[in-house]
Amino acid sequence: MMVRKVESDKRLLLGLDLGTSAVKVGLFDAAGHPLRQARQAYPLYTPRPGWAEQEPEAWWSATCDALQKALAEADTDRVVAVGLSGQVPSQVLVAADGTSLGRAIVWSDRRATAEAAWLAERVTPKQARAWTGCAFITGVTQPPARLLWLKAHRPDDWARCAAVVQPKDLVALRLTGRVTTDANSAFGLFNPRTGQYAASLLTLLGVEPEKMPPVLEPTAVAGHVTPKASSATGLRPGTPVVIGTVDAWCDIIGCGGIAPGCAVDVAGTSEVVALVTEQPVDGEGVLGAPLVEGRYWVGGPMQVGGAALAWLARCFYGQEQPDFGLLEAEASAVAPGAEGLLFLPYLQGERAPVWDPAARGAFAGLTDRHTRAHCARAVYEGVAFAVRDLLERCQAAAGIVPEVLRVSGGGSASAFWNQVKADIVGLPVQRMTVLDAACLGAALLAAVGVGAFGGLDEASGEMVRVGDTFDPVATRVSRYDGLFAAWRRLYPALRPVFSQLGGL
Repeated sequence: MMVRKVESDKRLLLGLDLGTSAVKVGLFDAAGHPLRQARQAYPLYTPRPGWAEQEPEAWWSATCDALQKALAEADTDRVVAVGLSGQVPSQVLVAADGTSLGRAIVWSDRRATAEAAWLAERVTPKQARAWTGCAFITGVTQPPARLLWLKAHRPDDWARCAAVVQPKDLVALRLTGRVTTDANSAFGLFNPRTGQYAASLLTLLGVEPEKMPPVLEPTAVAGHVTPKASSATGLRPGTPVVIGTVDAWCDIIGCGGIAPGCAVDVAGTSEVVALVTEQPVDGEGVLGAPLVEGRYWVGGPMQVGGAALAWLARCFYGQEQPDFGLLEAEASAVAPGAEGLLFLPYLQGERAPVWDPAARGAFAGLTDRHTRAHCARAVYEGVAFAVRDLLERCQAAAGIVPEVLRVSGGGSASAFWNQVKADIVGLPVQRMTVLDAACLGAALLAAVGVGAFGGLDEASGEMVRVGDTFDPVATRVSRYDGLFAAWRRLYPALRPVFSQLGGL
């Protein structure tokens, strides 16, 4: 489909990112300048230990509110496309009429332990890679185990379910009336090499293929805004909706992560580290995945990033809403290295690079001279050490050493944390001008999808900009090199203890 006939300098593009804590909407001009931004929060429910759920109807209500706010003073005739981004893997069951069936299980949920163990006994990493292109599909947070749990524990909902979709795909359904997804969002069940769902895996799971949504390219038009959706959101009826992709992918794109060798750190509730490559690669503890247009990335998601700061604020400062200014003031008053105090940020188990739901957080080196401020500094540094760990594994897998690290997400708003990361990683850290890079990435996909640009390289060159740069300080880099060597030994040393604790 071609872009609507709107003068190129007047075209507007809208990116929508359905995250864990809130939906974010960004309205951009064709040069990538953010014109209007809106955010609407919704709750996360944890009714049992290890469970994480959200209400799909709350997502839709928040999406309508955020779109109305972002479009309140806009000429919606100039909006040529909407692009979507969202959290994954999060399972939403929808009925034939498009209504959601119960709460969605979101990405951080770890309830499907028995199902994951059952799968691990029957699916080898080699078989998993042959079926889906990924060796890590039997984990407790991955779609196969989740589907087994839903079938076993919510049989009535499963029987009524017409499709299992991801959060952004529910939004697309409500906007257009069509059920769709993209290959990246279908990971763990879909084989990108064949362009088909893994039939043998679905048979093993006992999952009806017709419950799997049709798979489109991230730049494909999923449909057009219906009159009903127009009334709810303020979007012009008939506006094209581009299906988009996973929030991490959109973050990479929104950071300009198109060229091979570009390294990206998405500092959100969780943390995602990626290195862009020309060919598909994978390595120890890291994943390789297609990006777009003949580009790939290697890396992976950590289970917590900014969530570690929320935990710090709650447990050490008594704050349900973190006062990041106070946390940074205390942490920055402590010398780099926190006087030998190290923090392992595996508070919710860990995904990349250890893929161990039994992993736990830990302070190491604690003495009676350490204070709350030392603990705060150690938490900031611990997440940054984890970023370095992932990035070095990416470099080893790809044989590429990046020149800079681009950062986006809420955590990148902190100049203090960006500097800590620069000193620990040993690379200049570039903060993007648009921190909600997933919104911008979704807008770029939308622009390409309706022909506003010839491809993502062109769109990125026009719409993506770097803001501040934080250069590493040589004396701190030297100090952190020694501490990182010690930090990296923590998990292997504590793994037997974590395994024992998991059974108690």
